[in-house]
Amino acid sequence: MRLHEGQANSLNPQQFQDVIEYTRNNSRHPLRDIAILQVSYRCGLRAMEIAGLQLRDLVNKNGEINKHIPLRKKTTKGSRGGVAYFTQPDVRIALEEYIVEIRSKISTKHDNVFISQKGTPFAPGTMSRLFGTLYNKAGMEGCTGHTGRRSLARNLNAQNVSVYNIQKILRHSSIETTVNHYLSVDEEVLANIVGNTV
Repeated sequence: MRLHEGQANSLNPQQFQDVIEYTRNNSRHPLRDIAILQVSYRCGLRAMEIAGLQLRDLVNKNGEINKHIPLRKKTTKGSRGGVAYFTQPDVRIALEEYIVEIRSKISTKHDNVFISQKGTPFAPGTMSRLFGTLYNKAGMEGCTGHTGRRSLARNLNAQNVSVYNIQKILRHSSIETTVNHYLSVDEEVLANIVGNTV
């Protein structure tokens, strides 16, 4: 059964760290897979957007990861384009390690950041299936390529980030989408709110 964006399970920070550690120790392509997972979980990109990332957009002339990454219309849902924020330290470290150790040594005519073992860019569907494989192997059932986006929304909500800012980060055209599909009632958040009242 194919899960829609708002139906995939989300992961808390410890669960995600468990996935990262499992991937680091067991994946055939650990640096690539960790970078992909970090971009999804920390930046909220869809699988198709990750597959479409271009090196020329990601890395500046000084060889540094840009903080604001333009997303090309042809790689985004609804062909709307947008901007993603690559400012979280774990994302930047993972990408730098992957690019220096792996991507820079791959000979290909393609400019995509992530290249499959066949030497070609990931198709959106293949990237989506990769997420399911990585999460399932790490023991996280019900997780898909949408898990990163849902997790980011949940974690930002738990930090009392405005729903309007969450909408902008996820690039939803409608705030109803953010509220109805990504910010379901979280018992843990509610308990913390009540517990911290004066």
